[in-house]
Amino acid sequence: MRIAIHSGTTNRGTIDRILAEARKAADYGLSGYWAPMLNGHDTLTVLAIVGREVAGIELGTAVVPMPLRPVYALAQQVTTVQEAIGGRLALGLGPSHEALVRDLFGLEWTPPLPATRQYVQALTRILAGDGDRRVMVGTGAATPVLLGAVNPAMAGLAGALASGVITWAAGRATVTDVIRPAVESALAERSADARPAGPFRIVTALPVCVTDDTAAGRAQVDRLLGANDALPSYQKVLRREGVTGVAELAIVGPPQEVEAQLRAFAEAGATDFAAHVVGPTAGDRERTWELLGTCAKTLL
Repeated sequence: MRIAIHSGTTNRGTIDRILAEARKAADYGLSGYWAPMLNGHDTLTVLAIVGREVAGIELGTAVVPMPLRPVYALAQQVTTVQEAIGGRLALGLGPSHEALVRDLFGLEWTPPLPATRQYVQALTRILAGDGDRRVMVGTGAATPVLLGAVNPAMAGLAGALASGVITWAAGRATVTDVIRPAVESALAERSADARPAGPFRIVTALPVCVTDDTAAGRAQVDRLLGANDALPSYQKVLRREGVTGVAELAIVGPPQEVEAQLRAFAEAGATDFAAHVVGPTAGDRERTWELLGTCAKTLL
């Protein structure tokens, strides 16, 4: 299992801070840097900047809300970013959430499953250079498309059309009982020439904190990241996992416990783990980075 970083700095920080985090991820030997796109920076533009400055790691979106980009516009932007960073972009996509689409983006909400199917089919054809709609620039590097998915229907759609799944606020029960069965069933029906070039990816993103004060670590996760717990799709996941919020799902504790939980995700079938580093103190956060760097070597 590859170990990467997931960061929300694109939503609330500066480009310089994002650059510093990506450099740190590369310095610690981590596989990649994943960032959401919500109410801050345009994440794809930022990753183009980061990729020109930081070599050797994958840069991914987790995720681009599809309502924000017409299909052809996204294909152009993705192709441009791939050229800028040497083909290291992984494109995470999702339909977003009804409340965000209506209230934040000011757009109409459409049924997510058929809209996602149509969008991904069109996008992959354009990115593959299919017909007259191909984008006439770029390196030709294939762009892995991953779908944000925490329920069976969307995970099955990813297995049918995409190269992977990326989750947020989902535990091992979701990986083993929901995502893997849905993906494996869909992949079995996919023709050989339509399957991903490499192994299908399951990228799991969760808060991680190495600390001796577990209560303080979970309290900080709740303060920083608990707002999304009320969204309906996350409510379903939390009920499935038997918890009330992402703070309970977060991997928090002393080094041995955190490493054991990361290993458990690898055993559950996650191909990548994207750690959202938190910590009550600067020392805790640095200990978390150090452990992730160690696990990046031992969990491969």
